[in-house]
Amino acid sequence: MPLPGNRTFNTADLTAYTPSCGTAPAAAYIRVPFRCRLLKVAGVLGGAITTADGTITASANAATLATFTVTQAGSAAGQVFSATPPSPTYLNEDDVVVLTPSGATGASVPMYFSIAVGAA
Repeated sequence: MPLPGNRTFNTADLTAYTPSCGTAPAAAYIRVPFRCRLLKVAGVLGGAITTADGTITASANAATLATFTVTQAGSAAGQVFSATPPSPTYLNEDDVVVLTPSGATGASVPMYFSIAVGAA
């Protein structure tokens, strides 16, 4: 039985971490190692956020690449949230992708980020 074909051999996952996506949000940064196309942006919660939904914005070179919402209702450690860029988005070697959390509340709630990139 064949597996789904949405992942190629020339796809890489780049990761970053923020110690707080809640009350005192801290941005996370990822260096792009080669010219590529952004395929997906994702985040995994390290705890529950409280009171309000959060938003994660991925940007590079002063342009927004993708945005996803981290829902407060039922939030818990280990939940995955993700987004795909609305149109083909290309990155160059040494671009820096900034993942900026905003809007959520909760003391010291970490988040682990991953961006999937493929050969351009």
